Amino acid sequence: MIGEYAFCPTSGASLSREAHYDEQGRPERVPQSDDLSPNASLDAPLTMGKRRSSRRALTTYFRRCHRRHTDPNDELSRRAALAIGRLKRRASGRQERDLIVWFALGERLARDGFDVDWMTSHAEPRCPGCSGRLTYAVGPDGPVGRCGGSCDDTGDDRLETIRETVRSLFAQTFPDDPTPDTDALELL
Repeated sequence: MIGEYAFCPTSGASLSREAHYDEQGRPERVPQSDDLSPNASLDAPLTMGKRRSSRRALTTYFRRCHRRHTDPNDELSRRAALAIGRLKRRASGRQERDLIVWFALGERLARDGFDVDWMTSHAEPRCPGCSGRLTYAVGPDGPVGRCGGSCDDTGDDRLETIRETVRSLFAQTFPDDPTPDTDALELL
């Protein structure tokens, strides 16, 4: 995921700091062969600009971010891993982007009764077209996000586009749950 806390899209290892070891002294940047998807190799791509990550990498990122805010919660970790797996299997096209999965995950966990406010500090909405930063203006119904880059943004509210994509992924993945209104999404 693009952002301050970038991580390896294959292994989930943190790329935001120089240390290559976690709190228990295990190497973070070395994926284990049994943890990789069948199509992955042991050579972990060390990039800070990937928009799509493996299920394992996003789950590892979730757990690491949660530890920055509070004590580990096994139930939350299990629910998040299950939801990430379901979201990643259902996602296609733009829905596959980590940002969209992250926001849909936040909605799912909030509906399960977990506090997800901390998740907003680990994901910054980006332009769906070019992944550039958004610039914000005050609109009649709240903030309006426009592409701050040079993509083919027509001036439309990019936050609304992100909300619709998250809402669509949520509805496809969890059809038994009522689809959230775009203005009622937990993290956006």
